[in-house]
Amino acid sequence: MEGAVDQETRAFVVFRLGAEEYALPIERVQSIIRYEEATPVPRTPRAVQGVINMRGNVIPVLDLSQRLRGKDFVPSATSRIVVAEGSGGTVGLAVDAASEVANIPTTQIKPAPESILSEETVGAIGGVADRDGSLVIILDLDEAVPKAEYEHAVSREAGQEGEPDV
Repeated sequence: MEGAVDQETRAFVVFRLGAEEYALPIERVQSIIRYEEATPVPRTPRAVQGVINMRGNVIPVLDLSQRLRGKDFVPSATSRIVVAEGSGGTVGLAVDAASEVANIPTTQIKPAPESILSEETVGAIGGVADRDGSLVIILDLDEAVPKAEYEHAVSREAGQEGEPDV
């Protein structure tokens, strides 16, 4: 029992996209809110749903399912937006459900098998953890959601509220 207490763990927010479980380090997650429709922003990448207003801040919402799985996100009663802090700022990630905060032993986290990943997702997956017989895909937020993809949505929305783009 002593070994289990001494084992180094990391805390992750675990969420679901389809049948798969994904995780982000808890220090990157600001909050989890009920899913709400985002206001579309013209000429943004396909994975950008639009923007929401959260406590006076304009936050881009991304369709993480589209980005990682190539399938459009379909909201349901369990859908959530995971609000996380990336290198380019705050971003909302549309997910099917956010289930828990899990402490995963670092010894359970293995490198992602790069040979089966696509060029777009190879850097996005920071590792895979075996948790009670099921696998959890640990994301590298900055690679999974490139800064330019959501930074564009916020700058476009800000431009619409101020002076018109000429």
